[in-house]
Amino acid sequence: MKLICLNIWGGIKHDEVLEFIKQKSLDTDIFCFQEIFKSDKEIIISKGAYSNIKKEVEEALPGFRGYFYPTSNNGDLGGYVDFPLYFGQETFIKNDIKVLDLGNVFIHKKLNEFSLYPNGRPNFPRNFIYTVLEKNGKKFLVLNVHGFWEPAAKVDNPNRFRQSQIILDFIEKYDIPKVVAGDLNLRITTKALLMFDEKLRNLVKEYKVKTTRSNLYDAKWRVERDDKYADYIFVSRDAIIKDFKVLQDQVSDHLPLYLEFEV
Repeated sequence: MKLICLNIWGGIKHDEVLEFIKQKSLDTDIFCFQEIFKSDKEIIISKGAYSNIKKEVEEALPGFRGYFYPTSNNGDLGGYVDFPLYFGQETFIKNDIKVLDLGNVFIHKKLNEFSLYPNGRPNFPRNFIYTVLEKNGKKFLVLNVHGFWEPAAKVDNPNRFRQSQIILDFIEKYDIPKVVAGDLNLRITTKALLMFDEKLRNLVKEYKVKTTRSNLYDAKWRVERDDKYADYIFVSRDAIIKDFKVLQDQVSDHLPLYLEFEV
């Protein structure tokens, strides 16, 4: 099984990210995407994101089924909007893989509790998508996570401890191999991240990844403040890892994470 995880940044690098997705679809089984927008309007919104990038990503993946779970319906990367605009995550599963169960769980706020921080930056509700999958008679669980964000360093706080505990409590229910992938918005040294170590392997740490941020990420945070990590893939110890790497394609302010595994 081959999986790619990427925060697509609302499609700001529009042509590049769609071409990347098309090319990787030839040899990928599962995509976990964060920061997907959906709307009846097809316009460019705040920060240069695309209001219906969902449609374009789905058109780039004709051999896949997409499962989109929004967290809000009235805001973009710059604040409130005056038309229906859905923001969330989408997991794409290749057609030859059975989907036995799926849904989403909120880890920060509730559906449509969009608000603004005092500096005007968006405070989106956050969730993860879960899919219970089966291939060749073998079942496994995949989580696609977008974690709590605030306009500050990605350090420990109660919101981040809470989101880690919700994820860990959820996966504990499943006695099958597990993959937890996504943009957790956590520094690699945080206690909220270390909470996963007892149950899962942190592949970013294990493979000594230098950063999961692309050259498009604000250098103030990437270098001066040492926020070089946001994205992670964790696996349970019964999953067999054949390959893991951070791809260097500059298609977002995040770098894509690639995992090849067996269950």
